[in-house]
Amino acid sequence: MKRIFTFCSLLLFISGWSQQDAQYTQYMFNHLAMNPAYAGTRDVLDVVLQHRTQWTRMDGGPLNSSMAFQMPIGKKKAGVGVELLSEKIGPKSIGSIRGSYSYRIKLGPGKLSFGLKMGVNSYHYDWNKIKYRDLNDPFAGDNGQDQWTVISADFGMFYYTKSFYSGLAITHLNQNRLYELSDTLYNETQVPHLFLPVGVGIQLSEHLVMNPSILLKATVAAPLDLDVNCNFLIDNKVWLGAGYRMGYGVSLLGLWNISDHLRMGYSYDYGLNRIGAVGRGSHEFMLGYGIGWNTTKTLTPRYL
Repeated sequence: MKRIFTFCSLLLFISGWSQQDAQYTQYMFNHLAMNPAYAGTRDVLDVVLQHRTQWTRMDGGPLNSSMAFQMPIGKKKAGVGVELLSEKIGPKSIGSIRGSYSYRIKLGPGKLSFGLKMGVNSYHYDWNKIKYRDLNDPFAGDNGQDQWTVISADFGMFYYTKSFYSGLAITHLNQNRLYELSDTLYNETQVPHLFLPVGVGIQLSEHLVMNPSILLKATVAAPLDLDVNCNFLIDNKVWLGAGYRMGYGVSLLGLWNISDHLRMGYSYDYGLNRIGAVGRGSHEFMLGYGIGWNTTKTLTPRYL
């Protein structure tokens, strides 16, 4: 029996003042998804495909797919990146294309990168996909479709050495209005999101590297989110790790460096809160390919 879309429509409406940007469990393997300053820092032409199916037992649960390209330019002092994204949640679908530019300078033992991102986001709402519990609801008769296209601007900084990284990114600086319904209760505006990741590589032995990391996420009028992760690199081939997302649940992940160029990752999230009890698990897949791969042994996961 199909689950009613009431919950998904609620998510749609509250997104006007809560978390709007897609979240990825394997963020530490593709920082470009949240930070334009990461573009080009891998010093290779890198292509990453990601897909996330969230809350698998809930019809209309979030589906996120992305393809990202990045490469260094200007004697590796700058970088560029392009992302193609698709997101669906209940009656809402989003298609985006985003371009990033970064420039980095030497700072102490590492490099500090500054980045800008501009994106065109197309939002489509199909109100026919909502099933209303209360047929007398004033919105129950609205069975049309709406579409908006807006431009988004992001800014980021990313500092990295061979064994440490830290970043800061702010999205949706221009705060575009997405839609406004017949009254002022349900309006949606792009709101700035703040991302603060920190990670370090610790050499435990010749064959084992430990990479603890955290990701702090904040947005307007919503509780702080904190991801805590710890991954282990075995023989420079396989990553295995686990994480905890504050207020949500736990995750397990694995990534295999198939060759010096090709890598493949998978993660599974399990929610321990009320949403997790209904939606159950989430699956996330990643495939990456680097051309001109840097084979020098390093500890930091940005070279994966």
